[in-house]
Amino acid sequence: MHTLIITGGALDYTFAKEYCKTLSYDKVFAVDKGLEYVHNLGMVPDMIIGDFDTVDGSLLSEYEQRIEEKRLDSVLERHPAKKDATDTELAMLKAIEMGTDEITLLAGTGSRLDHVLMNMNLLLQAEEAGVVCFIVDATNRIQLLSDHTRKNTVISKKKQHGKYLSIIPAAPVVNGLTIEGAAYPLHDKQIYQGSSLTVSNYIVDDEAQISLKQGCVWVIESKDRP
Repeated sequence: MHTLIITGGALDYTFAKEYCKTLSYDKVFAVDKGLEYVHNLGMVPDMIIGDFDTVDGSLLSEYEQRIEEKRLDSVLERHPAKKDATDTELAMLKAIEMGTDEITLLAGTGSRLDHVLMNMNLLLQAEEAGVVCFIVDATNRIQLLSDHTRKNTVISKKKQHGKYLSIIPAAPVVNGLTIEGAAYPLHDKQIYQGSSLTVSNYIVDDEAQISLKQGCVWVIESKDRP
């Protein structure tokens, strides 16, 4: 099951409309302000979740009424503002609980760097649960590899999300990092968190293969804004 989670960060509607056409997803989760995005994209949310401190109140009331009157087969889950997890984390945990095996997170980036970093770290929870998760915006696609479950990935040059390929350590030490098919290949390399060795690479073959033996890394495909 593939779950599309649209949360409350920044969203480029033009990009989102086109990107969603390339996805095959089974469930749509609207997280707080993400309900506005889901509504404006013409999607029907399967789950509406959050403390609803940023969503437009009148739009939320409209959806609550439609659900109450059984004109909409969605689940609305309200959480208190004072809680021990972000709305995005609650949505991700709910998707994992429901048995999803892949998550795409839209509007998970933006001007709030604290939320961006936290969302990137949420990939660790998904990976621990054996769920493949991507954070995607108009200029970036982020995934995580770890020695817990998914130690390798292949990225097609034709389908890559931008020109650049960066591997960022998400653990103090990463052992056995191998990058093939890129301009700057590595073989069985040890790198440390904080190193910029593996930033701004790019694919030169038909595909790039990235693998590791121990630790975890963020794999980031990116491009500059036009």
